Amino acid sequence: MASPLANLRRSIAEGLESRTLAESCFRWASKRRIMGGGPPYGGPYSDKYFPWVREIHDSPASFNWVMKAAQVGFTEIGINLAFYTLLQLRRSVLYLLPTDTNASEFSRSRISAALSESPLIAQDFTDTNTVNLKQAGPATLYIRGTRSESGLVSIPVSQIIFDELDRMKKNAVEMALERMSGQFVKRVLGLSTPTVGDFGIHRHYLSSTQEHFFFRCPACSRMTELVWPDCIEVVGEHFADPRIHESFLKCKDCKAKLNHQDKPVFLKNGIWRPTNEQANPDLRGFYLNQLYSYTVTPGEIVRQHFKSFGDELAAKEFHNQKLAVPYVGEGAKITDEMINAAVGDHSIRDMRPEDSSRLITMGVDQGKTCYATVVEWLLKSNDLTDINAVADCKVLAFVKFGEDEWHILDDLMREWQVQGCVVDPDPQINEARKFARRHKKFVWLCRYRRGPTAKEIAETTDSDVIHVDRANWLSAVLHRFKVNPPTISLPREISEEYKHHLKNVVRTYERDDDQNAVTEFISTGADHFFHSLAYAEIALPLSTGRGKTQSIAKAP
Repeated sequence: MASPLANLRRSIAEGLESRTLAESCFRWASKRRIMGGGPPYGGPYSDKYFPWVREIHDSPASFNWVMKAAQVGFTEIGINLAFYTLLQLRRSVLYLLPTDTNASEFSRSRISAALSESPLIAQDFTDTNTVNLKQAGPATLYIRGTRSESGLVSIPVSQIIFDELDRMKKNAVEMALERMSGQFVKRVLGLSTPTVGDFGIHRHYLSSTQEHFFFRCPACSRMTELVWPDCIEVVGEHFADPRIHESFLKCKDCKAKLNHQDKPVFLKNGIWRPTNEQANPDLRGFYLNQLYSYTVTPGEIVRQHFKSFGDELAAKEFHNQKLAVPYVGEGAKITDEMINAAVGDHSIRDMRPEDSSRLITMGVDQGKTCYATVVEWLLKSNDLTDINAVADCKVLAFVKFGEDEWHILDDLMREWQVQGCVVDPDPQINEARKFARRHKKFVWLCRYRRGPTAKEIAETTDSDVIHVDRANWLSAVLHRFKVNPPTISLPREISEEYKHHLKNVVRTYERDDDQNAVTEFISTGADHFFHSLAYAEIALPLSTGRGKTQSIAKAP
């Protein structure tokens, strides 16, 4: 039986440990979290193979944004921080993933597995049966996707973790941040591989401290970092070259070889250094590429580099997931040079049509303000199998108006003798329907669709709104600016706002569930005039009877 003195010592030791753990998320995770899997990662949570994670666990900043490569240990920070905040700080946490499916799978595979492997953590939870909600006394872990904004309503939390921020809906991200408004303590951890520049994680990173992970080179003793391509010796000439595995890391300063197997040694005492000294220290940003990874060899990175030659999807994956930098392929967005080449010699003050002999359409995109573009189509061929392909586009007018000024569209319809108009129905669906009824057979309401079920223009049987393939029609607008000479002509008075809207839409690629490449478009800012131009493009085949739709007259 232990003596009273021994019991007192143990009690004091446990109290000191508890206090120490309460002050450090990393130390708490090291004592409480058990990692599954085999060597070398199984056992108590450790930063041995991921030395860059320690400081991020305990960052005192309110906002921490991590622009990262794939598979470098950052999601485990999110899990640790969620458990620590719940169990040690007794505060509720919102853990966000892009979709509800992602959230459910994450809860079942990662959160449930972490609890089953870590009994010291699991014992403090009072309810773990609900997939997207875990209870720990007065605090709750909410696990949500961002596709459904209703799932973010009325959730008061002081800690939010965004996992893969760039794949989330922008409105939902803003709504989630609003969930912290009533909290005295606010903490945000945003994790993501980047996609395109000035968007998502990259936008947050640009306004942050922009910290890089530096270490002391074992050869020259300089503080340095691993960067592409200066820190890798490429061996081989193509992705199937067997010599690729001979590629190796090297110090960018002294060029000495850095053994991949020795990373846990020479990275052990690495530190984060800010590269943006003017930033608010409460807005920390961290950048880490895959050259640091212990599980990815230099040869694997070089192989992906060679695969990216001539393959835009592979190039995107190499830059985003390996190098952790944004990537925009050649011709993937409208540039100032493209816009300048497209400016014609006509004016928005030119003579209006006297009759309907000219082929003119209009597109309208809604937002807090509505935006319209009027265009004329000049046919270059009598082969009208694909009328958009044989028609040049001439922008005649562009306007924006408030939510109570829908009469402006009626004026434009008459002024320009518009033969077909496509309107974004949301958010003012009633006003859009009224406008369509006033111009029966000349106006269509249209929603974008995407994915394998999307069609170029799809009929509907239960709605007065047609559906179109979003990627197809946005690609059509982009193509008009890319070709030489361009097949679109802008008026001399094209506004700076219109130009910005055109430049804010970027084409990229993703993989679907079957790992096939699919085209996606990302908006890095206001893009309403771009979409109004796309709707005017959609109106062309509809107005000439070469699109399929249902009469708007059936609207209730």
